[in-house]
Amino acid sequence: MELDKIEKLLERYEEGETSLTEEKQLRDYFLNEDVPEHLRSYKLMFMFSARQAEEKYEHKVESTSKRNWYTWTSIAAILVVALGIFFFNDSSRSLNDGDMGTISDEELALQKTKETLNMVSQFMNEGKSDLVYLKEFNNTKNKIIKIEP
Repeated sequence: MELDKIEKLLERYEEGETSLTEEKQLRDYFLNEDVPEHLRSYKLMFMFSARQAEEKYEHKVESTSKRNWYTWTSIAAILVVALGIFFFNDSSRSLNDGDMGTISDEELALQKTKETLNMVSQFMNEGKSDLVYLKEFNNTKNKIIKIEP
């Protein structure tokens, strides 16, 4: 093939105006002929495209049954949870006014209140006992910084 014709085909190829037969002509030229130095880059490009055309893409299609299995398992789990909430919702456990543990005797109610407050006081005093260390820490810090209380 003439070099001028090849260069014109290359210009058209770069513009995207060549047909498939013209591209095949270019590919054949660059794969079979001795190429001038200024067109060597095209030879590499057409060699690559010829090699890529020969390769077959083999892709194993993943079966959809596994994907469907996950979908149906998710739907079944949602249904089990929804049915469990609906059917096993025990409304007999709801609190009534009679279930509040009311005491009708005022003296007994006062005694129970004192016991409860005493228990809360004990818990509060347990937490307060650790504050002694904090006071000692503050005294030591003040001595170091030379601040007298």
